[in-house]
Amino acid sequence: MNDTTAPVRRRTEWPVWVWRAGWLLLPVTLGDLVADALAGTDGPGATVVGVTLWVLWAAGLACSLVADPRALTTGRTLAPLPLVAGVAAALTTDPTPLGWVGLVVAALVPVVALSAPVGEWAIDGASYGDEHRSPLRCPGILLLGPLQLTWVATVGPLAAALLLAARDRWLPAAVAAALGTVTAVAGWRSLHRLASRALVFVPTGITLVDALALYEPIPLPRRSIVRLGPAPADTAALDLTAGATGLIVEAALDEPLSVVPAVRRGATTEAVEVRAVLVAPSRPGRFLEIAEQRGIRVGRS
Repeated sequence: MNDTTAPVRRRTEWPVWVWRAGWLLLPVTLGDLVADALAGTDGPGATVVGVTLWVLWAAGLACSLVADPRALTTGRTLAPLPLVAGVAAALTTDPTPLGWVGLVVAALVPVVALSAPVGEWAIDGASYGDEHRSPLRCPGILLLGPLQLTWVATVGPLAAALLLAARDRWLPAAVAAALGTVTAVAGWRSLHRLASRALVFVPTGITLVDALALYEPIPLPRRSIVRLGPAPADTAALDLTAGATGLIVEAALDEPLSVVPAVRRGATTEAVEVRAVLVAPSRPGRFLEIAEQRGIRVGRS
């Protein structure tokens, strides 16, 4: 088989448009509720809060317009904030019908931001030429608390600084802001590692890029792949899913592949020779569809 590939047309799917529409609607829906909650406040603190909310809204909208992994990480980090602000406002004032609509929109924004189509659209934005990047699913263990705690550490101290500023408590607000800057940078970097994991279609096959599972990226040459499809229940393939749940895909090869698995800091690792590996694309069906378009042997059963 030759090494020519059929380019995959990049597309913007409907969840991306819903994400954008949600951000656009927030000022005229949830903004009504938040404005009512802030109606009794004035002074420099209230001004700081108002300006900050507009800046966060503009940043969230901008992230929904840019297909880039960094914008995805930032957009997903910002996505839950309107809902948090809306719920806090609803606890201090009775929402109007428009305010209730705003709460629904605010709940929809993080749902679509975290969806697989949005993730693929943004991560594929880093592709060059006829590459295509298919994101990997998040390790299951991270979904049971660590991911949520990382998000709280990323945005919590800065949110506290904003609340303190709203009450004109400038010294504790400055302390919280300084702490929040450190935790926000560290938290963002941790979250961004998830957006950097991908199966990259290249002219010669597929490259697996996953710092959680591998010491360094590994190539899966197209000419060597004898089957790419759902993993059999009794497979002996090397597990490179980093503990992801859901449908697992097996890539079986006709020649040995040298793999250096990732290890914890301070430990040592050695290369192993394998003829099959397991991966967890966030959209297995879409991943196999693209593989077929590129002349890779796909077995769906």
